[in-house]
Amino acid sequence: PFLIRTMQAAMASVIDPNLREQMTRFCAQEGQHYRQHALANEIVKRIHPSGPRLAELEREVEAEFAAWSANKPLKFNLAYGEGFESMTCAAARAQIEIGMFDYMKEPIRGLMYWHIMEEIEHRTVCFEAYETVVGDYLYRTRMARWFQKHYFGWCARFAGAMLEAEPAILTRYDSPEWTAKRKMRTAKYQRAYMPKLLGTYLPWYNPGRVTLPNAFQTARETYTALATSVL
Repeated sequence: PFLIRTMQAAMASVIDPNLREQMTRFCAQEGQHYRQHALANEIVKRIHPSGPRLAELEREVEAEFAAWSANKPLKFNLAYGEGFESMTCAAARAQIEIGMFDYMKEPIRGLMYWHIMEEIEHRTVCFEAYETVVGDYLYRTRMARWFQKHYFGWCARFAGAMLEAEPAILTRYDSPEWTAKRKMRTAKYQRAYMPKLLGTYLPWYNPGRVTLPNAFQTARETYTALATSVL
């Protein structure tokens, strides 16, 4: 919802009809994206012992971003959106490249794969909106570091709440075999992800020119064929 509000606020400063169309489509896609995650989150909150705490954290997140939309300047909100989208695009490209979700079972694998395909698909919109309305490279890169730290801080709080409510799960996966597997998977991901993330800080970075993983187009066609409607 924060990204949608930010794009809608920025449209008043965008003249280019093509970019305005892309921003409209971005908002529609993010709206569907949010609804699907909300459905998944409701299941998690219902079946996991941390459910009540997760609901509290969700309300806290919602309040923080609502306050940003109401009180922060558009420059700040656009920079957050771009910093978030550049990071998720880098992560999604790396995740597809290494087959990060191949070991998962359906339907969660499908949700995660659709998610990362979508992050790549709309990768240029926040960047182009920021460049059109703000265009401050130093501000974008300086704030991106803070924004990404802020985002991962929230991830840690949610993960911590789930682990606190189910401590036995740590011991279940604390064997030497699982520890080695986690280290191997983490190292593999970091080798693919970090160069892509660092590339977003370069002065000539443009998400429209990044190299896409081979499996992206196949995934895009698969989920387009499954769609019940197309804007």
